[in-house]
Amino acid sequence: MTAGLVIDSVSPARGPSTGGIKVAVRGRRFESDFRVAFAGVDATQVSLTSEEELSVTLPPSLGKLGLVEVKVRRPDGKEAARSDLFSYYPGQLSFGTPRTFAVDSKPSRLALGDLNGDSKLDLVVVSRTAGSLSLLSGKGDGSFDPFRRVSVSGTPTALLLSEVTSDQALDVMVACDGGGASVWLFAGKGDGTLLSARSLVSAQAATMAGGDYNGDGKYDLAVPYFAFAANGIGFLNGRGDGTFMNNGSQNLPSGSFGISSADFNADGKADLAVTLYDDSTVGIMLSQGSKFGSPRLVSAGAGPHGVVAADFNGDSKADLVVSDPDGGALRVLLGKGDGTFQPAVMLPTGGSTPQPVVAVDLNLDGLLDLITVNVGSTGTVTVMLGKGAGQFAPPQQIIAPGTHSDVLAADVNGDRLPDLLLPVSSGAMVSVLLNTLR
Repeated sequence: MTAGLVIDSVSPARGPSTGGIKVAVRGRRFESDFRVAFAGVDATQVSLTSEEELSVTLPPSLGKLGLVEVKVRRPDGKEAARSDLFSYYPGQLSFGTPRTFAVDSKPSRLALGDLNGDSKLDLVVVSRTAGSLSLLSGKGDGSFDPFRRVSVSGTPTALLLSEVTSDQALDVMVACDGGGASVWLFAGKGDGTLLSARSLVSAQAATMAGGDYNGDGKYDLAVPYFAFAANGIGFLNGRGDGTFMNNGSQNLPSGSFGISSADFNADGKADLAVTLYDDSTVGIMLSQGSKFGSPRLVSAGAGPHGVVAADFNGDSKADLVVSDPDGGALRVLLGKGDGTFQPAVMLPTGGSTPQPVVAVDLNLDGLLDLITVNVGSTGTVTVMLGKGAGQFAPPQQIIAPGTHSDVLAADVNGDRLPDLLLPVSSGAMVSVLLNTLR
């Protein structure tokens, strides 16, 4: 390294393998006519901002990912280099041809978890009209064994997987609607099979959430329910042995199709966000320790459906993204950290009737991306890549034949890249799209 010539930092510290973004290289003793290379590839545009900064257009990585060498070179050949300041991440989002796996007819909801203790993700599929679960053991390579059918009494609508019986085996909870609806617990045996169902509560529900809501270290349930006289949300406190005690309920101004949990007011307790379809709002229910406060209503477009809570702008405050089926859009509500939110920003999906919404880092750039399926459009799943600061790129349509009512993102083949799983609601199969980032 040339004496006095130093690289101190590179900002941003990560960039796409396709290049093209502006990068600031900061250090000392910089001059005009310097050359800058990333992973041995010279940048085509380099300008001197000051003696301490060079502005560079990032070149493509030519296949190299992760930490790479950054080198600055003077016209006389003297140079400085650092290999600990900048990383390439895959810049081209792509998925393989859908692979399909048979399940019971007209699947509608999905969940993933290790049901048989082999450290591979297994698949649980709700078939609403068939009144069943399909259990598929994962092989760890993106494929699944043939399904085993489990009957459900009622019309199943929603799934949760968690260990609630203190036996270290994953259990399955199923919400139902229709006549005689209940929330059912199918306790797991740890070998991929389930015990007979046990009713936890009689309720007609389309969604539910789980977590430790009273701080006792045990898994609790929050179940928004539909009722002819009054919609509401009921709370079940887990005892840790697979049984639950009723912790009361609250009325809601509308039925709900989506619920998510996060700490919205920075008090260290899990709060709830509940979509209120007929009220065009999201109800924010702040934890009071053993109970939740009355919902504070936040405008969220006509007919809000799905909701996901996460920090989308990097300020360590929980934000919301809500699907707006009637508006054909997702809506981003940035949290203020006190239980309130900025006005919603609308993101058109390019399709019809988006309902489920998922947040995950699909391209490993450290930013959360959004995924939704437009249930009124066939053949695609919509992805919006995160740009940081709560902003997202225009929607990309990923080819996925059939109609879909749900989507999951998880690594099912062990390459650390989130893959996509979708129920083909018009048939009897689940599609798996393996992430082939490059």
